[in-house]
Amino acid sequence: MKAAVWHGYQDIRVSEVEKPKPGSGQVIIQVAWAGICGTDRHEYEGPNFIPTAKPHRLTGRMAPLILGHEFSGVIHEVGEGVAGWQPGERVTANGTLCCSQCEMCCSGRYNICEKLGFLGVSTDGAFAEYVAVDAARLFKVPDGVTLKHAILAEPLACGIHATRLVGCVKGKNITVIGPGIIGLSCFFAAKISGAGKLIVAGLGEDRREFVESRGGEYVNVLRQDLIEATRKFFGSLADISYECVGSQNTLDSSIAVLKPGGTLAVMGVFESPPVFPMNDFQESERRLITSQAHTDEIAVALSCMAEGEINPESLITRTVALDDLVVGGFEELIANGTKHIKIALGINKEIDRI
Repeated sequence: MKAAVWHGYQDIRVSEVEKPKPGSGQVIIQVAWAGICGTDRHEYEGPNFIPTAKPHRLTGRMAPLILGHEFSGVIHEVGEGVAGWQPGERVTANGTLCCSQCEMCCSGRYNICEKLGFLGVSTDGAFAEYVAVDAARLFKVPDGVTLKHAILAEPLACGIHATRLVGCVKGKNITVIGPGIIGLSCFFAAKISGAGKLIVAGLGEDRREFVESRGGEYVNVLRQDLIEATRKFFGSLADISYECVGSQNTLDSSIAVLKPGGTLAVMGVFESPPVFPMNDFQESERRLITSQAHTDEIAVALSCMAEGEINPESLITRTVALDDLVVGGFEELIANGTKHIKIALGINKEIDRI
């Protein structure tokens, strides 16, 4: 089969590799569509999380590995011990890998497993014609949601999970720092959960129409002072802020817009350890939460798309073939990242029947 294999920094080769076989409790999925995630981009341009010096603590795998963990397709083959799933069913999946034995796994919080891993980073992923997935991580794609749109369930689930951790957001004023797919997933999750006013802050004007046509206020921090804009729009500082970038500047901004007693939800992945103003944070009794991926929230995201609460087509800004992954995908994101929300790879898109 054809697959995009990561060999090292800026070294991704689309080549022929052996088709996977299902292990016990696994299914083989024929991949229809896959999405390029920020994690995949990190693997392309650095820093890299794919093991190169020693095998992964859970899977025992290391580079070279097939990238990709946002995907959809149809079940091609069912392995031993799998019940309730049949070939031909339309599915997507949670790409989290866990030990199923540690305290967090046993309490249902496998997204923070002690030996946590992911498809496409810790073992072979879905930038391929076929991928092996644990049946326990499958989600049926509902009628009315195309397989192309189903690739968005995974990133949307991240915002839904973070919003669940924040708690009740009904009537609360919220600022989201970072207008990429993760920031927008928080925007949608908060809006659907009954938030009051919503601000999305970013660089440039590319997201203004998108955000404001959906009831939010967009702030271009290159032209506007975010604290001033927040006070003007809310009449106060924010009750909740989401940090969805992972930089010192965006962390500082996420705290600066937060009122005393407010909640900061950090979702960004930081390339280097940030400086955290703990005294300022503590003196105002602000609350800090962090959010890692998701558990069962993919089902919620699929339902939101099926019921029309989220328009998935507006989130896919480019489609490319697997052969064009490097130039049309990664290099395009590096050159024009602010213009894109999600780039989709059409791998076996002819099986997308709806």
